[in-house]
Order: sequence, then C-alpha cells, then structure tokens
Amino acid sequence: MELCLGTAQFGMDYGVQGACRPSSSQVYGIIKYALTHGIHAFDSASAYGRAECVVGGYLKQDAQARQEIRMVSKLAPDAFGQAGKGQWGKLARRQAQESLAALGLAGFAAYLLHQAGMVYDKDAVRALYEVKEAGLAEKVGVSVYTPDEARKALEYDMLEVIQVPYNVFDHRLDQCGFFAEAKAKGVVVYARSTLLQGLLLMDAESLPGKVQFAQGYLKRFLRICNRYGQPPLRAAVGYVKKHMGIDYIVFGVDSLAQLKEYRAVMAEGIPDEMAEEFQKEFETVEERLVNPARWKP
Repeated sequence: MELCLGTAQFGMDYGVQGACRPSSSQVYGIIKYALTHGIHAFDSASAYGRAECVVGGYLKQDAQARQEIRMVSKLAPDAFGQAGKGQWGKLARRQAQESLAALGLAGFAAYLLHQAGMVYDKDAVRALYEVKEAGLAEKVGVSVYTPDEARKALEYDMLEVIQVPYNVFDHRLDQCGFFAEAKAKGVVVYARSTLLQGLLLMDAESLPGKVQFAQGYLKRFLRICNRYGQPPLRAAVGYVKKHMGIDYIVFGVDSLAQLKEYRAVMAEGIPDEMAEEFQKEFETVEERLVNPARWKP
C-alpha cells in the first residue's frame, strides 16, 4: 500500500473545518518533501479550484519532479454540458489536455470521472476511455461515493481504477463484497476520506452544527483510541492501512508538518484487536455519517 498526496487543499478551502489554503511556497515545500521521501502518487481534479495550476507551478520548474510524479486527475462534473453524446469524447480529451498543460505533464497515471453518476452511462465511460486511447492517461476510472456506484464501475473492463471512500466508520464496501471483486479483476483501488474530511480528528464537544449528529460516533471512536493508547490520527490511518484490498491511501495536508506527521503514522500501525473492535463497533452507522454530501446545516 502506498500514500497518494491529495491536492484539494492546495486549490480551495476544504474539509469540515474549512482549513485555509497553504501559500504557493508552502505547497512547493510540501511537494518537494513528498517526492524526496518516496511519495510519488498525487491526486487532483479540475474541480479543485487552482490546485492543478499551483502544482504545475512547481513541476514546471523541476524536470526531475515531472519524471517522478504519478498524477491522478478527474474530468469536471459538468464537462459535457449540453453537448450531444457524439462530442463527449472530444470534450473529455480536451479537458485532459488542459489539465496536463496546467500541470506541465505529458500524461496522467490515471484520469477519472468525477461525477460518479456518469458510471451508469456507457457513453460517458466510452468517452472517458478516449483519453487513454489518445495516450493522455495510462488508465481511466471513476471516483465513487456509494456501494452501488462502486459495483457498477466493476462492470466495465475499461475502468481500471476506482477511487472510493473508506474509514473506520465506513464499512459499506466490505459488506457488499466490492474489495474482493476489485482485486479479482485487477482494479487499482484508491481510498480517500480516511479522516472523513477531518471529522475523526476533531473535539467531540465542539463539533460544527452540521456534524453535531456525529458526536456520539466520535466519542465512541475516541474511547477506543484511549483504551489502546493510540492517537486518533494513528488509529484512523492505521485502520485503513491494514486493508489488503486498498492500493493507495489518498490523504490531504495543508502544511509540511502535517505531511511529516502523516508519514510517521503510516510507518506505524495499530493492533489487530483494535481494528477488529472498530469493525464491530461501527458495523452499522447512519448513511449521513459517511456521506459528507448530506452534512447540511
């Protein structure tokens, strides 16, 4: 399992706490440190504000970094607009080219559908595949949010990468058999939302209004952490790290100090019995807990 540095924080305010974006010079320091310390997979999207441009600002001045980086990016959710389906492939290729130009790269390791609902439209999937056929990406895939979307993605041989949400609270994909099927098909799985947009690191007594409902779950998580003497970050990351069906953990930072901390906890781990307790404790949770789109004020 490898780390994949997410770049959403580089282009916009992100997370339940609305963390502020780091400056360009801070981002450059983060990228340099990551590449120097063996983190070569990066995740971005055209929808992440100026993220691609900011990362590109660094890559365009560092030829070695351009050779080492393995960039994943995503087609804008509204990329096809009102265009007829006959134009979709052209639009997908054009947007991939625009993102590559912003990044200063010749091609992506993977290019994904960002609008998960498109996975139900075979014409959208076929249009995305034209990005690979044009030599602009080694693989294409989709970023999903629900088990139904994940299982649907597995029906396409063209989709070789699937990015999914996964954390101590979210066991939906285990329960529906997704990981076993993905491994059998040789699909590369990227897991995001390891910290559930930062919720798992927050103080249970001072949650923002839109996630007040999660207080009980968070207190139960923290009780288990305390019982095993594990900090929440190590517990959350260590839980995901144990999963044999995940190839990459996508994580975001807004400072170099956070990146160093994340690397440190990734090198450690948690006891098997602690992971088993998380599985039992959170076997069944509210759907809104694991779907930030439903975190309404």
